[in-house]
Amino acid sequence: MAIIYSYPEKTSPAGGDFLVITDSEQPAPNKNRTKSLTIDNLASYVTTSTSGITGSGTLNTIAMFTPNGQAIGDSGITQSSPEIIKIGTGIAGGASVLETNLLTCNIISGANLLTIQGNSIIGNEATDILQITSSVSDYTGTASTTAGQVLVSNASSQLVWDDATDVVSGAVAKLIPFQATASAGGSSTYSANNNIVEISWTGGNGTYVLNIPSAAATPYRNIRFVTNSTFPNGASDKVQITAQPGETIDGAAFFEISKVYEGVSLWSNGTEWIVIQAKAH
Repeated sequence: MAIIYSYPEKTSPAGGDFLVITDSEQPAPNKNRTKSLTIDNLASYVTTSTSGITGSGTLNTIAMFTPNGQAIGDSGITQSSPEIIKIGTGIAGGASVLETNLLTCNIISGANLLTIQGNSIIGNEATDILQITSSVSDYTGTASTTAGQVLVSNASSQLVWDDATDVVSGAVAKLIPFQATASAGGSSTYSANNNIVEISWTGGNGTYVLNIPSAAATPYRNIRFVTNSTFPNGASDKVQITAQPGETIDGAAFFEISKVYEGVSLWSNGTEWIVIQAKAH
């Protein structure tokens, strides 16, 4: 009967530890002799004889096969959160960067090209900025040939270059209003980009203060203010269109409109606001 020995278990073997094996490849009379083998030798055998994969990686970095084809290493793709994947880490010189909330991608200038197919959304907030530092082409890949040209849609909703004068003369000009609701004793500061403000009135009689942008901060801007049918007849509901401290409207601190369907057009010369047209009923 064979003799069975019991040894204490070692849970963390070292590379130099020995294993007991049976050498079955040796011919008789040495066949099946008992020999020893280190842990390192066994690991090397598994790697070389079975194409075992070695290597290591970095947290939140997608792995790839390194050039020898047998080891795992870091790729240039990282994941900084469940929503954001980053390709590349920034390349000095000659690299342009495309960045959105979802993807940041370094594109080498030259022959490389980034193609986005299908429906695509760039940005998801009003404060998101798309910056283009290179030349722009239309849908055919053609760049503008004349200074001042703009991209407009054709009948197939494709962007093509056209002269700005043609667009102006052949298009319907629209003024999209900013809606403001005035009430007695109230006030607000207008900071939108719309160039016309439609003012409604609610509640009882009184005065409402509408502060306008700085003339110095918005030189040469023209803003129109109009009241609609919610203003009652008479002059009991007043809107004081008020300049910023230190600035004036036609030399005064404010310009008042107080009637139904009344309006005023203000223009900034970079220092003050000037009334260029006023309408009253």
